[in-house]
Amino acid sequence: MIDRRAVLAASLVTAFASRSPEAFASAVSPDDATIKLHGRRLEIVDLTHRLTRAFAFTPGRLSMEAVEGSGTGAGMRLNRLSIVEHTGTHLDAPRHFSPEGRSVGDLSIADLVVPLVVIDIRAKRQLDRDAQVGPEDLAAWEKKHGSLPAGCCVAMLSAWDPLAEVARYGSLSPEERRKSPGFSRAAADLLLKRDVRGIAVDTLSLDAGRDMPDYPVHRSWLRSGRWGLEAVANLDRAPASGAIMFVGAPPIAEATGIPIRAMALF
Repeated sequence: MIDRRAVLAASLVTAFASRSPEAFASAVSPDDATIKLHGRRLEIVDLTHRLTRAFAFTPGRLSMEAVEGSGTGAGMRLNRLSIVEHTGTHLDAPRHFSPEGRSVGDLSIADLVVPLVVIDIRAKRQLDRDAQVGPEDLAAWEKKHGSLPAGCCVAMLSAWDPLAEVARYGSLSPEERRKSPGFSRAAADLLLKRDVRGIAVDTLSLDAGRDMPDYPVHRSWLRSGRWGLEAVANLDRAPASGAIMFVGAPPIAEATGIPIRAMALF
């Protein structure tokens, strides 16, 4: 199994050395919108980082080049895009950790339009860069908001901005660089017993840094046939309860993951 901590650490060194902090900051999408439906005012929050080359931490992860050919003389433009599936705000399909699991193209729209549950661990993360969503956090949410809604996505809000972390990478110790929040195995095990379609994090991994490279949450969760979202943005703008999440994932056959456009509507 690839040690994603080591890969990420090495790639961040390259990224930090070759790009300015401003380049990373510009890649976060600030889009919000308001619509009216039958007289009701609805808020839409973009949960997606804008995907630019600033998010391409490793060489070859994202490239775009113009396609020359017929029609360009009439003003038509085409680009050829090359991208690693797990780049930017993206979906992990079951096939990511299970060769026989469902691919992105196998997921139905019923899997991707779900109630959103936001678990706020920002206070814990201030004390521990390896903070985890634990059973106690799930219990506290249900005590305040009631039972988890059927077929929901449970999202971790840690206020972790991957691009901002890159910008401050050089000031961190080697030990601190390997830390990041995520779901605990105990919390994932509890959610596996519930009607939950997916889990989401604002970090680069469903697993906290302390649990890599074993990836216990990736292995148990994705192999159960469910999906995960990584590098989700703007969860602090969504309510803890009461929103619907739309996961815009193109149905690409055999894909283990794909960059997405996720939105919360409430």
